[in-house]
Amino acid sequence: MRVKEVLAWIDEYAPFRYAESWDRSGLQVGDPGAAIERVLVALDPCSATFDEAERLSCGCIVTHHPLIFAPLDSVRFDRYPESLVARAIRNEIHVVAAHTNLDVALDGTNFQLMRLLGLEDAEPLDFDSRLLGENRYGGLGCVGNLGVPVRFEDLVDKVGSVLGCAEVRVVGHPDRQLRRIALCTGSGGGLVERVIAQGVDAYITGDVKYHEARFAEESNLAVIDVGHFSSERIVVKPLAAYLQKRAAREGAALQVFAGLVETDPFRVQVVRSRG
Repeated sequence: MRVKEVLAWIDEYAPFRYAESWDRSGLQVGDPGAAIERVLVALDPCSATFDEAERLSCGCIVTHHPLIFAPLDSVRFDRYPESLVARAIRNEIHVVAAHTNLDVALDGTNFQLMRLLGLEDAEPLDFDSRLLGENRYGGLGCVGNLGVPVRFEDLVDKVGSVLGCAEVRVVGHPDRQLRRIALCTGSGGGLVERVIAQGVDAYITGDVKYHEARFAEESNLAVIDVGHFSSERIVVKPLAAYLQKRAAREGAALQVFAGLVETDPFRVQVVRSRG
């Protein structure tokens, strides 16, 4: 089994040409012709992911977020991300990123959240008109309807449950009735005004900034900020399952693992009273 074959399978699932022009998707470190037997799929190319890959003897890591995003002007072993680039080379681990192409693919990050929430009559929140109609293209985010209206507080509970979130940040009254929902996995705060223009009741996303939240509040848009990690981590298992099934169909001797150890870099800490 070769790295280039894994790349080809990912390209069938979430074509790399769907990626934004500024993105860094594809093979980032390694040799496309190298033989591999085990692949680890994860959200982030972080130290915990590399630890897990080495423990499982994986010769390839497939992550959603790229290890190399900005051009490197050096490869120093004492700072991130160069330290992990060096680690990948040293341990012959091939590193692949499926970033914005996976965001807009039909079975990508946004599709997975839409499916978990059971949204009906869904359509893209944003899209590239040149790609509309392609069978693997779904667009960025989505807008859809719940089967029946729900209280905001109940929607928050459902979102937290399907994403495994213990805490979320919200904007809006808990008793408000909601039905039309927009979502965008990852950092979707910049789309708040577009969401409002579409007459949406509630918006589920991550990384909402203060002024975006205030704009939403003043515009009567309920917001659930689940965080970047929780909103996108849901794609790891489906992508790993796809690669494993693809390998089985081809009769390839490849084991694919869904990463289990990476965690959200943020944690909630209760401030101790000084009184």
